[in-house]
Amino acid sequence: MVALVVSALAGCAATIPGARADLLTFLRAGETTREEVVLKLGPPSARFEQGRVFTYRVGRDAKQGYHVVTQNPRQPWEGVRYSMVLVFDASGVLEKQSLVAVQ
Repeated sequence: MVALVVSALAGCAATIPGARADLLTFLRAGETTREEVVLKLGPPSARFEQGRVFTYRVGRDAKQGYHVVTQNPRQPWEGVRYSMVLVFDASGVLEKQSLVAVQ
């Protein structure tokens, strides 16, 4: 019985909120708007060039998929596997994107 409870708790602890294999598939250059990005991913970790460039810290779990990592002031890059850079045009439509591995 104890082993069953411990196993169940371990499974819950390993679940990453918001992690999905298809989390980033909605991003399409020339189609996706800045507002859609914020609605689906939340606020970016940083904004540059008056909101024309967004960056997100992204983690990836082999079983659950990608997830946005919220900033932890004590360890800002803990759990981060990628830095995602999104560039929008003047009308707020995604122009280009890049998912860069971080070490």
